[in-house]
Amino acid sequence: MVFTVSDPRPLRVAVLGLGYIGREIHLPTLRQRADIEVVGLVDVNAEALVRGLRESGFGPGFASLEALLDAGVPDCAFVLTPKPLHHAQVTRLLEAGVDVFCEKPLTMRLAEAEELAELAAARRRILMVGYNRRYAPVYVRAREAFTDPGPEAIVAMKNRPGTEYRATFDNAIHMVDLLRWFCGEAADVQGYAQYADPYYETTAVAALRFEGGALGVLMANRSTSHWVERLEVFGHGRSAIVDAPDRVSLGRESTAEVSEMTALHMGWAHVADKMGFRQEVDHFFECVRTRQAPRTSAAEAVRTQALMDRLLKALGLPLSGKEGTPRP
Repeated sequence: MVFTVSDPRPLRVAVLGLGYIGREIHLPTLRQRADIEVVGLVDVNAEALVRGLRESGFGPGFASLEALLDAGVPDCAFVLTPKPLHHAQVTRLLEAGVDVFCEKPLTMRLAEAEELAELAAARRRILMVGYNRRYAPVYVRAREAFTDPGPEAIVAMKNRPGTEYRATFDNAIHMVDLLRWFCGEAADVQGYAQYADPYYETTAVAALRFEGGALGVLMANRSTSHWVERLEVFGHGRSAIVDAPDRVSLGRESTAEVSEMTALHMGWAHVADKMGFRQEVDHFFECVRTRQAPRTSAAEAVRTQALMDRLLKALGLPLSGKEGTPRP
């Protein structure tokens, strides 16, 4: 079925995965839309499914993707499940003719991400990946300041307490995607990492040289006191400093303009607005209706994941998971 922007028919939407990102971000965002109909929630965990149904008011619920598809094929689906499930679930949805929004990273392995991008193109389906920073107001403002010409130097920092399984791949990939969005493709990467276990690294620092001439630094630390996400961009008499998610400072010559997220309607701006989650959902539905390629398409996600693989190699970190289940 092909929709248009003016088409009055609501999009039939399914949501797979009712963990934190689903319950706290995407389901509340979907509740605000009058142009969609949620036709199913899916989770293999019965407790999570019941909670999601109760809190969202959506339904019906299904214990598997196959049960959902047996009941009827939706127009589009949100895949918010754990990363190891993405490849199989997105493949099944694309083959069924469903447009897909998939949380990042698209897959655990680059070859699988490439397969999904090729499948989406072959089936003429929208496949968008949740690199929400490209939609966050503070990052959008900074990017607009460096549209033409681009940056000469850029520093991307993503620090948060508590390491986790493959921390750089799982979390710093947001900043890698921003580096590509601002500077294009990398010509060379070098880096160092600190770890007792390479699957649970605590620090990654990398230097990048981009094809357009820009130089960049990536830093990701998991032994800090608190969450810090910052982007600094310089060049051609301009600067942009982002302290995510609230503040961006734009400089030109000897002046600087500082913008901060302000209160919205009856309360403070929600994280869904500040970090670009609501905006990426808006963009996904627009792409479903107009058939335009998403800003964070599968093809873009593949290029970001390819750069991440190059960085992991330079850092001396594993490209994929080892056998067994990650420790708690």
